[in-house]
Parts: sequence; C-alpha cells; structure tokens
Amino acid sequence: MTRLQFRILYREFLFRMVDLELLSTHAMGDANKLLGRFAALLIFISLGLAVPALGVGGAKTPPALRLFVAWSAEHVLIATTMLVVGLFAVLSWDSTFPDRRDVLVLAPLPVRARTIFLAKVAAVATALTLTVVTLHLLGGIIWPFALGSQGTIEITVPALEYLPAMPPLDAAGIKQALHRDLAPNLSPEMGIVVGVIRNGQRRVYAYGKARPDSSYQIGSISKTFTGLLLAQMVEQGKVSLDEPVRDLIPSGIVQKPAGKEVTLLDLATHRSGFPPMPDNVDVNHKPNPGAGYNAEHLYHFVTRQGVARPPNPPFIYSNAGFSLLGEALANRAGTTYPELLKREITGPLGMPDTVVALSAEQRQRLIPAYSVRHEPRDAWQLDALAPAGGINSTAADLLNFLDAQLKAATPAIRLSHQLRNDMAPGTRIALAWAHNDKDGIYWHNGALSAYTSHAFFNPKEQYAAVVLSNQAISLLTFSDLAATYVKQRLTGERATSLASVTVPETGGGLTVIRTFAAYWITMLAAGAFIFCCVLCLQGLAAQLLPRRVFLRASSYLQLAAFCMIVSVYALQGFLADGSTLLAVSGDGLLSWSPTYWFLGLFQYLTGSPALAPLARRAALGLIAALSSTAVVYALSYLRTLRKIVEEPDIVPGAGGRNWLPPFGSTVHTAIVQFSIRTLARSRLHRVILAFYLAMGFAFMILLVRTPSAQQALTDTPVSDTWGQLKTPLLAATVAMMGFAIIGTRVVFSIPLDLRGNWIFRVTGARRVPECLTGSRRSLIMLAAAPVWLVSAAFCLWLWPWQMATGHLLILALIGLILMELCLHGFHKLPFTCSYLPGKSQVHLAVLGTLALLWIITLSVRYERQALDHPSLLAQVVIGLTVLWAALRWRTSAHARSESTEVEFEDLESPAIQVLGLSRDGSWPTT
Repeated sequence: MTRLQFRILYREFLFRMVDLELLSTHAMGDANKLLGRFAALLIFISLGLAVPALGVGGAKTPPALRLFVAWSAEHVLIATTMLVVGLFAVLSWDSTFPDRRDVLVLAPLPVRARTIFLAKVAAVATALTLTVVTLHLLGGIIWPFALGSQGTIEITVPALEYLPAMPPLDAAGIKQALHRDLAPNLSPEMGIVVGVIRNGQRRVYAYGKARPDSSYQIGSISKTFTGLLLAQMVEQGKVSLDEPVRDLIPSGIVQKPAGKEVTLLDLATHRSGFPPMPDNVDVNHKPNPGAGYNAEHLYHFVTRQGVARPPNPPFIYSNAGFSLLGEALANRAGTTYPELLKREITGPLGMPDTVVALSAEQRQRLIPAYSVRHEPRDAWQLDALAPAGGINSTAADLLNFLDAQLKAATPAIRLSHQLRNDMAPGTRIALAWAHNDKDGIYWHNGALSAYTSHAFFNPKEQYAAVVLSNQAISLLTFSDLAATYVKQRLTGERATSLASVTVPETGGGLTVIRTFAAYWITMLAAGAFIFCCVLCLQGLAAQLLPRRVFLRASSYLQLAAFCMIVSVYALQGFLADGSTLLAVSGDGLLSWSPTYWFLGLFQYLTGSPALAPLARRAALGLIAALSSTAVVYALSYLRTLRKIVEEPDIVPGAGGRNWLPPFGSTVHTAIVQFSIRTLARSRLHRVILAFYLAMGFAFMILLVRTPSAQQALTDTPVSDTWGQLKTPLLAATVAMMGFAIIGTRVVFSIPLDLRGNWIFRVTGARRVPECLTGSRRSLIMLAAAPVWLVSAAFCLWLWPWQMATGHLLILALIGLILMELCLHGFHKLPFTCSYLPGKSQVHLAVLGTLALLWIITLSVRYERQALDHPSLLAQVVIGLTVLWAALRWRTSAHARSESTEVEFEDLESPAIQVLGLSRDGSWPTT
C-alpha cells in the first residue's frame, strides 16, 4: 500500500511542476505537450552547445591554447547548465515545497507524512535529473569524446593560488621572498632576472640559468622606447603629435587620402586603424618570422593599407603601426632607428646593453630561450619591425630606463606619460605606456620568440620593477605573473603564487571514458548545487518569516533569484584564461562564482591537478547546499505544514481609493486596469517578465562595461565622454525596450484565471478592434512607457539635451513599431485566454531575439551619425514614423477584417482545412 501511495504521489508531484489549470481544455488537462515543448527547447539548446565540439583542438594547436580552449568550453557548458537548472528551480518555485493543496487534499487521507516527504523529494530529484540529461542529450556524448580523444602532451601551468600578505618590502628585503617563492618553482632550463627600484634603492636578482647581466629580447616593451623617441622629437620641434605620418615617409609611397590622415599620435596610441601585424609578414617562416622584413616591405604594406584615418577608430593593438612610427621618426631624424635609439635614449641614460643588433660579446650573454615543451627556440632578429618589438636589453639597463621614468626630469618623459585614450575599463594609454587607474601604475609587457618580459613603475609611490624570462607564454605569461608578485610584495598585498602544476598527458580510450564520467558527474553536481541553493533560499525564508509575511516576500525573493541567475550568467564572462582563473582564486567578487568551482571539479575528476583549490570549493559548496536543503526540507514537513493549517494564506488588502486613472472608454479602462492589476498580483507573470527584463538588463551592462562590446559599437574615441557613453547606451536602451515589450507580450498570452474571463464576455467586450486598442494601451503602460521614462532620465542627465531628445524620439518610435509587430494577429484579451502547449515556437523566439540584438548593433551606428546631423535625424524620424503608421494600419486592418469575436480559448489548428469554394463559404452539398 505504501509503495502504491508513493508511486501515485510521485507521479502527481512530478507532473505538478506545471500548473495544469492554465492549459486549454483542448489540451485535455495533460501536461505531456507542455513538457514535450520544454524538452524540445532543451534539446535545441543542447544542439547549439554540441556543435562547437566539432572544431575543438587540433594536432597543430599549441598545448597552452588547446588547454585554454578546453577549459573555456567546459566553463561555458557548466555555466549554461547552472543557468537552465536555476531558471527551472525558480519557475517551479511553488511546486518544490508543500503548499496548501498538499495539506487540504493529502492530510485527511491515510498517508504517512514520510511517504509524502519521500515522494516530493523523489519528484524534485527526477525533475532535476531529467532537465540536466535533456540539456546534455547531444553535448554529453560529443563533448566528452572531443575533449578526451584529442591527445595532449604534458604541460606545466601556474598553480593559480594566492600566498598570505606580508608587510611592504623594499628592494633589498624582497630578495628573501623571491628566494623562497620564485627560485624553487623554475624548471631546469629557465632563467629569470628581476630588477627592483624602491625610493632610489636598486637591486638585480638572477635565478635559474640566468646571470644578473644576462641579455633578453624585451619584445613589445620596445614600444615604450619608440613612444619616448616621439615625445623627445616633439619637444625638440622636429615633429608634432598631430602631424600626418605620410609627411615622414618617402614621397610617392602612399596617396594623400580624401579625408583625415593617420597621425603620429594615432600610431603611438594604437588608434590608427592599422591591423596588429602587416599582412605581408610570413608568420610561418621558421625559425624567424621577422627575418628579412625591411623598410621596403613595410612601405609595400602601407601602400596597400593607406593612411586614411577611419572615422573615430577603435583601439587596435598594432605592431604594424609602431613599426611605421619608428621608421617615420628615423626618416625625419635622417638616420636609422637603431642609431636614433642610441643617440636619444640609450646613450644619455647609460644603457650600453640596450640595442637592436647584439655585438659578439652581448650575444654571448643572450640567454637561450625555451618553448613550453622545453624545446630550445632561436632568438628573432627584426629589422623594420624593431620599433615594435626588436630591442634587446638587460635588467640593469632597464632599471636605468625605469629610474628616468620615476624621476620624470625632462619635458619629453612627462609628455610620454600624459594619458590619451582608454584601452579597457580602468586602463588608459599614454605614448605606448598602459596606465592602471586603480593603483597609478604605468606598465608594458612583451613577448618575442620564447622571451617574455614585463616592466612597470609607479611615480607616486616611487617604485618600479622589471622581470625578464626565457620561457614562452603558457596559460599565463610567467614574467607577468612574477611582476604581479613583485608589485604585491612591494605594496604589502596578498601575492600570487609562483608555483606551478603539471597537467599530465592525455589521450586514448581510457581518457575518453574518464572524461565522459567526469562530464556527467560535474554537470549533475553543478545542477544539484544551484537547485539546492534556490531551495535553501525559499526554505529558509519559510522558516524564518511568519507565514503571511513569507507569502508577501516569496514572490520578491523569486524575482530576485531569477534576475540574479540571469545577470550573473551574462556578466561573469566565459573565457577561462589565466588572469580570470587567478582572480577566481582570490577574494574578489569573481571568487564567489560557483561555475568556476565546478570547472575545477571537472579537472580533478579527469585527473588533472590544475585548479585544485577550486575543486575543493566545489566539493564544500555542494556538501553545504545538499545538507542545507535536507534540513530545510525536513523542517518544511515539521513546521511549514502546521503554519499552513494554523495561519491563513489570504492576507487582507490595504484599503484606499482606486489609484488607477481611466484609459479611455470603459472597455479600454477595464482592459488596461485588469492588465496592470494582474501583473501586480500574479507571481507567475512577474517571474516570466523578470526573465526578459533580466536579459535586457544583463545585455545593457555588457554593452556599457565590456571593452569588446564598446569597440564593436563605439565610433568615437573612448576618451570622449559623449562618445564613450553614447553608443553603447543607445543600444542598451533600445535592447531594454525590445526585451520589455516582447516579455510583456509573452505574459499577455498566459492566463491568470480561466474562470475569470466570463466577466469580459458578459460585458460585451467582444469586438476585436476595441480589445486591440485596450491591449495596445496596456502594452504602453506596462512596458514601453516605464522603459522610456527611465531612459529619458539617464539620457537627459548624461547627454546634451538636443542629443538626448533626438534619441528619445527615436526610442519612442522604435517602441511603437515593436508593439505593432507584437500585436499583429493578437485577437485576445491580456491574461484571459487559455494556453495551448505546442503553439508557441520557443526556438524561433530565441533565434528572433538573437536577430534583434544583431539589428540593434547595426542600427545604433547609423543613429549615432544621425544624432550629429539634424537633417539626417529628420530623415530617420520621418522614416520610422511612416513605418509605424504602416504597421499600425496593417494591424488594425487585420483586426477589422476578422469576423470572429475575441478569443477566450486557445484552439488547435484543425486537421482538415475548409477551402471555402462555395459562394457562401459553406460546404458544397449534393
């Protein structure tokens, strides 16, 4: 008997994850269709997740890059799993804990509380498992095979951990810390040199195969020398920052463009529009890709590229631009770049070992370089590319250079420190030097062949350091990691660990089997964690709050959980690169992201020692979530059931007059007020609308904060406040308007209570055009107007009123156009028509949303130009007005042509269509 009761209750609890009362009678109260649509959506997502697995890795892919791609892919899969399961947990908010129906229906029956408890737990666990399995139905097979079958060699990566903080150290005191934390973590072939300056005190420390006077190729730190050469020649009156580069190269090389030209400042701040590398460099040339690339080759590239300055070019890190800058400066000085470097910088600063071409003696001190596979690499000899990365130097010489930067005794050095443009949020660029706004540090790093380097200085705190390494870039550049460590020890912060771990070689059938097991265990564990977190939030609120207070607060907790899950998914980023993983291992906000914890668990289960601290966090978090859920579930059956019986669910409403104004005729007012009150009272509708609003909010934050999004949309230099904020926020407000209108239109189709639609039937609200007008006004009040008003407040606060007014006018027209598109064919009253599973094409809605975002990305660029030209703005406004008028006429005409009444019941399409061949449209008779 108990088993039969368990099976019956288990099935009822499982299928009651969806409220069957909302379904159309034509669905016959069966949730199979609805669950089938949900499963189809998850399979559709699974297909999208599985396709990228076909292009993962490759035999020629560098090991570090292959590892980075694999980790990033795994993180995306884990994050998506937690998003889907989290949304499912929030949507089933009212079905996972005992409610009033459980008490009123089951309590009088001879069923043990333990049976009800176990059936509810089993139903929840089944729903969770089915969700994860369906989501990974395709990816759970393809991804483990793709990740496990691609054999990888043994690779050493940073441990990505933090060491305890210490009191701030000086240049001499840091020696002991480096001896303890750096020296033991070097591979046998590595050689590291660290130079430190603190308040005039200088020290150089060498470890491994290096000596204090070992020479290194410093890569892109060479750009800071080229930037200083530019500043010096500006101070000498030989050039100006806004001088076109065409004036400094031989005549006839490139034609004068029709518009603005690329200037020397554009080249020095990576805003020339030039690509990262000249397109005629043979990057596959072994062993030296830059060998033989001289000024003639560079000029051939410039001839094809041209020197026309793109309209407000974005930041593009360009070796090609700096190579041309160095060549142009040498031409104006009437000498070669190496000679100009010696005459203007290295000679006066006493830097004899800082040269482009090494002497025989210096070549003897050039430390050999090694790849991540511990294979020797030849040093590269650069010619025309030397101003961008071809200088050789020692730590002692670079300390002379950094000491001059700290003192800033010359006008040229001070000019080279002036900040020009933004590189990324919180980072700006001077003449080649990058500047961290948070700590006031100027820095630049470099990589050439297998040599890596990093130099930084802080003029305010009077410290500087340089780190030179002879090992190629791995997951994290070791010189960057060591430089960060040195800076943290100088300032007394927690320091990044310089230890490393070895990721073992993989490949073969056993690896595939182990990866398959690790994949499914990780996805199920990640899903269980987020599901339990949502249950804990709800369960703790139910235990700590009085029953009536909980009923009021529950919907807001549900909305908060919904928005948080969606926003965190969109904002945390997906790339699992070294810097991100290092931040996750720290104590900032990113360290609280559980998606990265389960990435560590995935690595642990596959046998990799990498990310072990994150795996420990995942295990502890999962244990805590499961234990807390078990406690709150047990308490819900011990205490919540009693609260449900003893305390009423119905809470008296606050008295007062009607706070809603009329919205036209009585029918229109009834429809609008009914819609507003429904959304204010119905938790289900608010949650679904919150999903769309959270997506819009997350997209808005991405546009405003993500550098890549800004570079994709912004047409002006980021240093310009109007340009920096305008274009991303233009797209953000339009996207928010679109998500709000589409989301509101979606919830219009979900009924509040089918037993209430008879009120509109008996009042005579049956004519489609009249009801369409009421629905249109409801959409304005609930979606378009609130978004427009909030956008107006921000735009008028941030921008000139002329620009803000123009955008708000365009935004209003876009909102009206979207409304007409959404209401075309909508012959229902909001919240009153039953829902028929199978009619909504969710996958088409997803594709449509992606298309909408793509259209927004393109359209705001055109709007950006229109706002700067009144005549063009007028054309845009007139065009949008005409489009809106045409769509409104089309929607109204379609509504007037309908002979039927307003729909109060969602009907399936008939299996047999009537052709209507007779004159009166009836069936022909014989």
